[in-house]
Amino acid sequence: MTLRILLADDHPVVSAAVRDQLQTQAGWVVCGMVTSATELLNSVQALRPDIVITDYHMPGPRDSDGIRLISTLRRHHPALGVIVLTMITNPMILRSILNARVHGLLLKDAPLCELVTVVARIQRGFNYVGKSALDILTQADPDSLIEPGQPAMQRLSVRETEVIRLYLSGRSVSEIAGILCRSVKTISRQKNCAMQKLGASNDRELFECAARQGILLPR
Repeated sequence: MTLRILLADDHPVVSAAVRDQLQTQAGWVVCGMVTSATELLNSVQALRPDIVITDYHMPGPRDSDGIRLISTLRRHHPALGVIVLTMITNPMILRSILNARVHGLLLKDAPLCELVTVVARIQRGFNYVGKSALDILTQADPDSLIEPGQPAMQRLSVRETEVIRLYLSGRSVSEIAGILCRSVKTISRQKNCAMQKLGASNDRELFECAARQGILLPR
């Protein structure tokens, strides 16, 4: 099945570079490139993409920019994958973007190959926060998601550690079960137990915790 991707950036050269990188992947098609918030909303309605990659600040009415734009996309198109590609390095704004329930967050200093990673992760049902964005969030909020002085990996059993490492690398629960020769039910239980120990209630929190604790960075 073809994956349809819509690009939104007011700098055409950025969209062109992103398009060229993404279309090297079999089955991925850039179905449109727009330069304003109004064009983006209209094109999502008309073109029905699977994923949108958008800048945070887009030309257009003030009430359709930034968080309002993201919220509109998430509210009216809940099945749409939303990736924000931005130059913003303010940790408070980055946190607000994540809180708006985007599926991916990437800074424009990221290598183009990381765009392929973020789209592939979202296609498989994962969320993704780029390494440089995670670094900024970690520096701004160095407190661990777990108790101080108690390293995350020491709290997990060997089997839980195996499961979490594979899960963070992009494997599904079913795939992990096949790799480790365990039942899907067992893998699901070990994954949930590990997330509870790490204090992570969803994939985004799990990736953030992994980055802070040095378990495994998304790649």
